Formats: sequence, structure tokens, C-alpha cells
Amino acid sequence: MLLKEALEIYKNTEWKFDILETLGIKIRNDYFNEKFYTDRLAQLPKGKYFLSDLDWTFFRGTLIKEAFTVFAKYLRTLDIEKIDVEKYKEFLDDFKLFKDLEKLAYNRQIDYSEYLNAGLFLIYKHHYQVDWSDFLWYLKDYFYRHQKVNPFKFSINKMKEILDKWYYFLFISWSSNFVFDIYLDLLKKYVADLFWNWSWGKIFGFCAYANLEQEYVYNLYSKDQKYNFIKILKDKWIFEDIVWGMGDTTGDYWISNHLPSGRHFYFINPVYEVIVSHNKNKKEDINYHFITERKDVVFEYDLNNINLMD
Repeated sequence: MLLKEALEIYKNTEWKFDILETLGIKIRNDYFNEKFYTDRLAQLPKGKYFLSDLDWTFFRGTLIKEAFTVFAKYLRTLDIEKIDVEKYKEFLDDFKLFKDLEKLAYNRQIDYSEYLNAGLFLIYKHHYQVDWSDFLWYLKDYFYRHQKVNPFKFSINKMKEILDKWYYFLFISWSSNFVFDIYLDLLKKYVADLFWNWSWGKIFGFCAYANLEQEYVYNLYSKDQKYNFIKILKDKWIFEDIVWGMGDTTGDYWISNHLPSGRHFYFINPVYEVIVSHNKNKKEDINYHFITERKDVVFEYDLNNINLMD
């Protein structure tokens, strides 16, 4: 199935649907029946936590976009004799549409999630064309050589503030495990060098998980998935307290819903929908902050005193 056809099904279906289901991939949500999640849960110490999204909140970009860009580069390094030419032509057709969607998303002509879902679809669809383990080494090498940590200044400073208090920093990310884990490992090394050696041990993360051999995926993208996942962690008495939180999209309001009254939640470079839907989505008694970082300028603004130009 071409990306164009998958997007039409995804957008036009009348029932709840995930674009990956067009590939025959099952979507599961019994997170703690999956070893990937139970192993991570076992590593979490009880304590006070700061909860944060990752893409466009901490990392200046989207990990799945980075992964797909590297995937396209990796395909071009392979011996043409080892590639199914017809399938590669299909990949190029999909890739052209993906780049068109990228322009539309950045110009706010389509929902950004449509573009991100397209990237997920393409990696999962075309992964069988390559030696997956070899590609993961290539991806890891790319991130390390290019030092793809790239955090927002405000966000890395907030992390330092949390670690200085001996609290824990926990990412709840929709990014897939094959790229999220590479990034988290690189980030921990970066933080250890930037702050102090022991600090890496206080940074944790949960993300989407894909079992490509058995063709099933656990997502952490939607507001319900994030909210319910955090609720599971709370029910397991991991959190002695959730001190603050941070995000950038409307789905991250459901992270803020888990904060106790009087706490602070930071929207970093929030999307348009966050601003216009704030009164509908906000949790009462939470102190929301709206932060924009542009080049070397970081500023906070008041939604009651803002003039949206578009």
C-alpha cells in the first residue's frame, strides 16, 4: 500500500484507526504485559519526578523525522544489486509525498500529526528492505557523530534545576524505541559531561515500542494514551510527587492533569492549538507557563495579553 492510500484511509475512516494498522500492524495498550515496559518500570526508583514530553519540548525537532531522514540516506549507501528495484521505486514515490507533507505541515496547511504519522508509516513499511540491526548501528553512529542532542536552552536549564534538587526527570515520548533509546543514551552522556557524572542516573524515559518481527506496536501519542500510561505509573506508587511538567502540544495537557494543585506546567514553543484551546483543556489550579525560544532569545508570554497574527 502506498503512503497516499494509507493517508486517505487514515483521514477518512469513521472509526478509531491508527495509520500503522493499514500495514497489518496490531496496536496494543496492555503496556505492563510487555517486557520492554516491565523492565523499565523495574528500574524506576520511587521519588519526586518532573514529567516531560521530548519532541519539540526538549529536543529541537522530531526524532522520527531524524530517523526517517537517516533511513533514506542509509538506503542510498546500499549495493543496488541487494535492493528490490520495484520496491525502491515505491519508496521514492512515498518519500516524495513525505517531503511534500513536510512543507504543508510547516506552513500549517495540514495537521502536523499527519506528517509525523507519514514518517512512522514509511519506516515500518520499508524496514524489511534493509538489515534492520545494521541500520540501527548506522543510525546510532549518525546521532553520535553529529551530536544530535540539540536541547532547547530553557529545557536543559529546567532539567539541571530538577537534578540539582535530587529529583528525577522522566520523559513520556511518542517516539519509537529504536530512535528514542539512542537519543536517551546520548543525552545521558551529554548531561554527565555538562553537569556532573552521577546526574545521568536520574534521567529515565518511556516511549512507543515496536516489535517489528511480530508486527505489533505500543503507542504513546494520543492524549488518552499519555494520560492512561501516567495513571498506571501513579497506581504503581512510583511517584512520591509529580513536581512540574513540560510539553508542547494539546496532548500534553493530559500530562498536566496529573500534577497536584498549585504546580507549574511549561509549554515550550506551543503549537497554535495549545493557545486557542487553553481554556477548554486546562486543569484548574495549575500554573501554566507559555515559553518561546527563538535563536538566542527565550521569553514567556501571557495568553491574556497576546495578539495572534494568524
